[in-house]
Amino acid sequence: MSESALQVTDFQHGRVPRAVRERQLLELAEELFAERGYAGTSMDELCRRAGVTKPVVYELFGSKDGLFRACLEGSASHLARVITEAVHAQSDPEAKLRAGGEAFLRFAADHRVAWEVLFGTGEGRFAGEADAIREQQASLLRGLLAETAAPGIDPRQLDAFAHAINGAYEALGHWASDQPDLPLETLADWLVSLLAPGLRSFT
Repeated sequence: MSESALQVTDFQHGRVPRAVRERQLLELAEELFAERGYAGTSMDELCRRAGVTKPVVYELFGSKDGLFRACLEGSASHLARVITEAVHAQSDPEAKLRAGGEAFLRFAADHRVAWEVLFGTGEGRFAGEADAIREQQASLLRGLLAETAAPGIDPRQLDAFAHAINGAYEALGHWASDQPDLPLETLADWLVSLLAPGLRSFT
């Protein structure tokens, strides 16, 4: 059995491997952050659910901020993966744009706490993480755009378009939180109708 498939219950108390314990705590922390928000999440409750003491959590993550940052890193990796998979499942450039955009918006809706802490205005101490994730997303989009770009396209145009797409979807993700009755598919269609003419100019 691979280590990633092992669970805490597979081991005697006190003999849980570090990687398995980290994964358990991250999964429980993500649930807590989603339930109660960043400010409302307590390490006492996390420890109670995990069946560990606070020193275990602090040894692995350093602090509540460190734990949240680890959750954000996992979320960012997940976001990049679902966007890439969605885009590669399509062949038409516009369909790729729509699929990637819908995956982005769905992530924003399904991970609202992480989204608001990263890209909202309430938790400035995570601004560095937000900037890093924006750059990761822009780099991912730039690479995906390059796959269908015409030969000889100026790399700066690809980079500019990648940042523009990323910014547009981030803004739409915020706006969509106040429109719970509006399907994400519709939002994705609307933004594709706006961005598609620019996409056609270099494919």
